[in-house]
Amino acid sequence: MDEKKEALVPELEDLVRKFTELLTGDATPERVEMVKVWCLYTTMAKAMPPLIQHWGSEPEHMEARNQIREIIEQIKQWNQEKNQKH
Repeated sequence: MDEKKEALVPELEDLVRKFTELLTGDATPERVEMVKVWCLYTTMAKAMPPLIQHWGSEPEHMEARNQIREIIEQIKQWNQEKNQKH
């Protein structure tokens, strides 16, 4: 069975969708998930830099780290494109 998990705080999901739209110009499900990754990772990096540095230095996390970097770069690009339109 493929059950969709209900959001713990539905209003927060709505807020994240709106944030994604304002940040990137669109709030597709993929972009919303990417923005969640970006928010969580950057918050952790600011709150506990040694943890993120240690995690990122582990060889088994290299692919995930690179994927997160790509997500961050893509969000920056979408934001720049959105800002150039206005």
